[in-house]
Amino acid sequence: MPSEPTLCDATGYSRSTVRKALQLLVDEGYVTRSQGKGTFVSEHIQHQEPDDVVGPTFLSFTENVRSLGSTPSTRTVDVRSVSPTPGLAKFFDISAEDEVFEVTRLRYVDGEPVMLETIWLPMVYADLTRDELNGSLYQALKARYGVEPNNGTKSIGICHATSREAFQLGVPRDSALMLIEDHVYDQSGAPLHVSKQVVPGDKYQYSISMPRVVG
Repeated sequence: MPSEPTLCDATGYSRSTVRKALQLLVDEGYVTRSQGKGTFVSEHIQHQEPDDVVGPTFLSFTENVRSLGSTPSTRTVDVRSVSPTPGLAKFFDISAEDEVFEVTRLRYVDGEPVMLETIWLPMVYADLTRDELNGSLYQALKARYGVEPNNGTKSIGICHATSREAFQLGVPRDSALMLIEDHVYDQSGAPLHVSKQVVPGDKYQYSISMPRVVG
């Protein structure tokens, strides 16, 4: 990874803020630091796990915030039907002429906005109400449709705040944000949702539970 001075120049953050962000990535296992050599992205080796091994558990925002001893809340900013991007069309196995249900939500911790989240779902879930979306999405999906998330992928990176993201989160435009993207399947193996979350790194920490490590 780039050096701390390079990251400071690229993001505009102070040396202490960049150092804290890197330490967070070290603590979460995404990077390793070597004295005199630098910071490196961790190597992840896939293993074939026995059927009885429980894999990593990705906590929902609501569960994660509560586990930190704080109070989560949500405000739905926008709901609409949109044409899918090529990536969404491929994930949901639909054509470019179809539509997906897009939900934009602002997530809060103890009343402070910490995450702007955009979720794309199949149109079968388009009758979810704002009241339902202002709570836990997974609880609403289970209560209304009997659907639960089962597995998927999560990627974490860095992006720069657009004008809309900066306004909603109360940060300077082009400031560095943590970018979290999920592709999630339900218990039957059907595509459930794709989500994009942007987070100021100094406001919120995402936890991933690792019940057992196989290596």
